[in-house]
This record gives sequence, structure tokens and C-alpha cells, in this order.
Amino acid sequence: MASLRQFARRIELRADSIVENVDRLVRRVALAVDQAVVFETPVDTGRARSNWLVSLVEPRQDEIPPYAPGRRLGKGESANAAAALAQGAAVIGMRQPGQDIVISNNVPYIGRLNEGSSAQAPANFVEAAVQSGASVVRGTRVVVSRI
Repeated sequence: MASLRQFARRIELRADSIVENVDRLVRRVALAVDQAVVFETPVDTGRARSNWLVSLVEPRQDEIPPYAPGRRLGKGESANAAAALAQGAAVIGMRQPGQDIVISNNVPYIGRLNEGSSAQAPANFVEAAVQSGASVVRGTRVVVSRI
């Protein structure tokens, strides 16, 4: 009887480990997508880059002013990127297992930027960011051990 209890406990520990590992992977994927989409967003005033907003469960509906506004900042601009990434990392860090992570941008012209309206970024940079998240998943090793 003791061995059956021990077996059940090992299964419970393994299940807990799976939940923790999946949660860690989900966070890593979200961070990778957020980083890619922020850095690939074309920049003029910093408004579009600043508005990559991360939330849990539901997308944000608001639009915020640029963290570090300016004119003709260029894609290499870093202040808005750093602030947007810090906002995203903070929210992603609060995620509980099972919660959706949502990365959204509500500036009215984000679709046009993603379609290639700026020479600073190729068309479909949002889709490319999602692919960077998929590459994190593909690069993850799955370890199965004996019970």
C-alpha cells in the first residue's frame, strides 16, 4: 500500500512540474513576442512603439501617450522601447497559470504600419514577431523521465 501512495505522490509532483514548466514557457514566448514586436515597430514620434500594451485575460482598450515623445526618433530609438518592454515584463511576471497574455496596440494606424507603410520596417512585422515566439517553443527541449 505504501508503494501505491508513493507512486501517487510522484505523479502529483510530476504534474506540478509540468504546470510550472508550461507556465515558464508561456512567459518566455510572450516576452519574445513582445520584444520582437516592440523593436520592429517603425518609430516617428514613439506613439506606436509605446502602445504595445501587455495585459492578462482581456486586451487593453486604451491608447497611451508615448513614454518619451519626440519627432523623427527613428527605429533605433530606445527610451520608448525600454518603457514598453518594462510594462510588458511586469504584466507577464504577474501571470497566473491558465491566464491568457494579450499583447495589443490600439493606435489607429498600427495596421497600416504592419502592412508596410513605413520604410523602417518590412510588412508583416507583427506576424514575424509571433514567429519569433514560435521559435522559442521549437527550441524548447522536452524531457520525459521515468517515474
